[in-house]
Amino acid sequence: MAAPFCFNCGKNIPEKAKFCPFCGEDLGDMSQSAEKEATETAEIIEESPVEAPAEVKAEKKKESWNKYFTLLEPGSEFQGYKILRMINKDVEGIKYLVEKDGKEYLLTIYNRSSFENVNILFALQMKLAQVKLIHDEQIPQLSEVQSSKELTYTVFDFVHGKSLENIKKQNPDRLTEEMARKMALKLVDTAINIRKYGLTLAYLSLSGIMQNEDEDYRVLFSGIDYEDVDEREDVFAIGRLVAQMLTPVITQSLYTESRMKVAKFMHVPGVSVNLNKVLAKALHRNINHRYEGLEKLRDALMALPPAEGSELSVLPPEALVEDTTNSTINMPKRKPEIVFWTLVGIILFLVALLFTTNISSVIFGTGEHKLRYTGFQIGGKVDEETEEEPIEINDVQSSERNMPVVTTYGELKNYEGANSDPRRAYAYREETTNKSKTTTVKQPKKPGADFAYVEAGIFGFGRLDNKAIQNVSISGFYVSKTEVTQAQWNRFMKPANVSTVGTNLPVDNISWNDIAIFCNGLSEADGLEPAYRIKGIGAARVITCNFAANGYRLPTEAEWEYAAKGGAFTAYSGSAEAGEVAWYKDNAGGKTQEPGSKKANAYGIYDMSGNVSEWVWDWHTQSVLSGLSSFVNPQGPEGGSQKVIRGGNVLNTDNKFLHILWREKGDPNRGYPFVGFRLVRSS
Repeated sequence: MAAPFCFNCGKNIPEKAKFCPFCGEDLGDMSQSAEKEATETAEIIEESPVEAPAEVKAEKKKESWNKYFTLLEPGSEFQGYKILRMINKDVEGIKYLVEKDGKEYLLTIYNRSSFENVNILFALQMKLAQVKLIHDEQIPQLSEVQSSKELTYTVFDFVHGKSLENIKKQNPDRLTEEMARKMALKLVDTAINIRKYGLTLAYLSLSGIMQNEDEDYRVLFSGIDYEDVDEREDVFAIGRLVAQMLTPVITQSLYTESRMKVAKFMHVPGVSVNLNKVLAKALHRNINHRYEGLEKLRDALMALPPAEGSELSVLPPEALVEDTTNSTINMPKRKPEIVFWTLVGIILFLVALLFTTNISSVIFGTGEHKLRYTGFQIGGKVDEETEEEPIEINDVQSSERNMPVVTTYGELKNYEGANSDPRRAYAYREETTNKSKTTTVKQPKKPGADFAYVEAGIFGFGRLDNKAIQNVSISGFYVSKTEVTQAQWNRFMKPANVSTVGTNLPVDNISWNDIAIFCNGLSEADGLEPAYRIKGIGAARVITCNFAANGYRLPTEAEWEYAAKGGAFTAYSGSAEAGEVAWYKDNAGGKTQEPGSKKANAYGIYDMSGNVSEWVWDWHTQSVLSGLSSFVNPQGPEGGSQKVIRGGNVLNTDNKFLHILWREKGDPNRGYPFVGFRLVRSS
């Protein structure tokens, strides 16, 4: 009998397998039913030689779908590896112990769910791409990786030993303070190393740490995440692991992550007071009170006196009561004078509202006024026509700026001498004053040779032909010929955690929100009207765009595609051959290259296929057509949760991911490796 094939991907599979190793399809018991299926198919083919086979295959495929997977048989082969045994199954996939050339490895074949969702696949690809670059003795060596929509699997060196979770359950006496200190120091070094690649240990658990036969530690691949998180979250994670490792079973619920995020840290009983002090700071529920970074945590651990002979902590009795009853956190008793001071605070607040807002107009007016901050005023009439935004980017030529506002990571650099820096509008809020002040008007900078002018026109949005459907009209605009470099970014912003360091290389791994701040800073430095209006801080920022302004901004998705096509219908920007115009996996070696080193398209624009993918303005929808509210200068949907990313990058092969029409999406609050941007100005 011929080897069975997968109904989902059509590839040959091991005869006894019930789970396709190539696409994750549950095949059912093919060894028992193959002959019966062949007979039934042949009978139907006799009646209808063309349509019936496709219908039968579709029906069989539908019947075979199952969320549970059977296993590859021990002794069978997968991509040259001999299956020894299954280790476990989880939501990520199936893990096997395999052997090749006398050496044992850990093989993980990822479930279909890992690549049915393009976001999950993208995150997994980024994680695998970065892990390949890491050389850390605490992380098992990645021997082989295949990451594609057709097949996703990894092969790591196998670690013989037990997880710390199993050791705690089976032999908790082995988990000593000395061992915990040693482990914590190694985890700190590993966390510092992998953060250079956009990875984190913030979600690591005891099951993700293996102690090998030499009593050394290894962090499993499953314990590493691809996410740009605050370094103090890694500090918290390492402290949490140490506390959970050393805590007795009776009090272990006191050291769960969810509780420690909201409750005061309680000393781990039986552990030295000195180590508990370090843990208390690392696990502070207020992130601002933790160690400033991993280096500070390492210094604190290194400075600890020996555990032997140190004073040990004892858990207070009330902690045991709380642990066994699952009661809520006890709040301190209120003293009688608190009521008095609360009333005083309320009165002062109401007085402040009366003199610094237009609350009287809101309460006693016609109902047309909105509550807003007016500044401290006694008497006089407030101009109701002019509304001041609570946190807004103001004209650089306004009057005095004082009152510093809160900034977040990624905001503009806060230089000394802000009064002489045109970017001070980001660190200071404008205050209305009656003082007259003479200002020097800076002439707007005109686009230079590094910008190409794209003339107005009509094109087929989201397709490569000239049929009169989906045609949109675009006004003329200026677009930067190359992607923004790290040198340009670092002039205004804190250096990004880029994939490949180089001042003349594209900046990447920067969030969409931070790009808006950069654009406004550059606009003001060049005497232009900022295009973006920014309210709020951090993830709560709301950003709107004034497309009539002459300042720098991101292109809309339509502008990006129009510029990338260059008036042609080729698969890549400027050529039908990817190698002529694009840096991608086959010719870039996974590293970004200097912009402008490949052939430009007809408009003189470089790298719109390959090098780094690029953020654009629009909120993401399933297709460009569904997001069109206007066919004249479309600007995408009015809202959403994900922003559009266009163009391929150096991780892509010469396929649809590098195609000029390929589109992706990303969270505007976070950066992604190999995703950068280019600038646009309205004409």
